[in-house]
Amino acid sequence: MYTRGKVAQFCHICRQHMFFYLSKLLLFVLKPLLWIIAMSIWALLSKNDRLKKRLSILSLVTLLLCSNPFLAYQTAGLLEKPERNRLDSHYQIGLVLGGFAKWDTSLNRTVFFEANDRLMQALKCYHTGLIDKIMISSGSASLIHQKAKEADAIKTYLMSLNIPDSNILIENQSKNTFENIVFSKEIFRQKKLISKPLIFTSAWHIPRVKMCSDVFLKSDFYPCHYLHNPKQSFDLYELIVPSAKAIDTFEICLKEWIGQLAYWAKLKWA
Repeated sequence: MYTRGKVAQFCHICRQHMFFYLSKLLLFVLKPLLWIIAMSIWALLSKNDRLKKRLSILSLVTLLLCSNPFLAYQTAGLLEKPERNRLDSHYQIGLVLGGFAKWDTSLNRTVFFEANDRLMQALKCYHTGLIDKIMISSGSASLIHQKAKEADAIKTYLMSLNIPDSNILIENQSKNTFENIVFSKEIFRQKKLISKPLIFTSAWHIPRVKMCSDVFLKSDFYPCHYLHNPKQSFDLYELIVPSAKAIDTFEICLKEWIGQLAYWAKLKWA
């Protein structure tokens, strides 16, 4: 016999899984390169000459705009607003949000991706005394490899650097930014940690994280892994020559803006 509490818990779990799978679907759809390929195939198969011409032009224009380094970096600058809050002189916990590492079974070691500056900056702050402990928040965002936890792989790496186990905390169940903050708050409660953490994450990721932390876990931020440099100068080559990295940058920006909209709705109607 199902009690009202069990039904409510089941519905909550279903909503969590639905949000996770919908976010994965959105990530697939929000790929400029996918749009370009889809429009090109549509144009190729279309028997309508007028539609064929329009789709061909549209796919070419999309490719040129999304692969332009100057436009991509300026777009990233809209997300990477400088943090005006001054950091305290000391923090008990430095909370590093994952998305930059995994355990490689073939190499039998932790391997890192582009956003690993989050961990590098946290390590610097740990060794300079700004933070006492490093906490890693990241489970598995994979649809297939659910048992491979990123936080566990990073902890193994940190211990290989002779950082004491007592100075490493992990949260290894979260699948997205929202859960990073909510699950980390629960660990703070369990460990009776009352001071605000210093969050290490990519500069373009901060606006979405802040939407959650303002509600669940008051924090300060240490921006890392910038995509945009306001002082960077572009030569003619960079202004006109397409770049695959620029397409990736546009994809990141789209993901963040849609993510902000989704989190606004989630927090409003939660």
